[in-house]
Amino acid sequence: MNETDIKHIDHIALTVSDPQKSVIWYQEVLGMEQCFMHGLEGPPFLLRAGQTYLNLFPADTDKPGKTPNHDTIAMRHFAFKITPEQYELIKEMLEGKGLAPELFDYGPFCRSIFIKDPDGHVIELIAYNPEDVFISQ
Repeated sequence: MNETDIKHIDHIALTVSDPQKSVIWYQEVLGMEQCFMHGLEGPPFLLRAGQTYLNLFPADTDKPGKTPNHDTIAMRHFAFKITPEQYELIKEMLEGKGLAPELFDYGPFCRSIFIKDPDGHVIELIAYNPEDVFISQ
């Protein structure tokens, strides 16, 4: 057994321009549930999807900088695992909400849907092939 024995990512912390707007977006678009720490209301504002939490912190300025792109040393995206059966349903739901999901098919390995939140954070929804036992566990 590895000494650290890490189980999974517990939470992702994002800086957002409007926490209330972001909370609503993550609830309505991704179906995340708002949570509170020890009965306290934010910041940070907490949302949950499965075993992963999303912490939303307000920007410390009225004019936050732009979301980094691929030429900046920063987090490129974060991903939530979905089932292959959910893939088409989620794609259609996102399109129905007026979002423009980017679709990637990695052959027999997996398929992904990429979207951006109101602040431009990139979110991946990834469906692994169930026959790929190693990665789908």
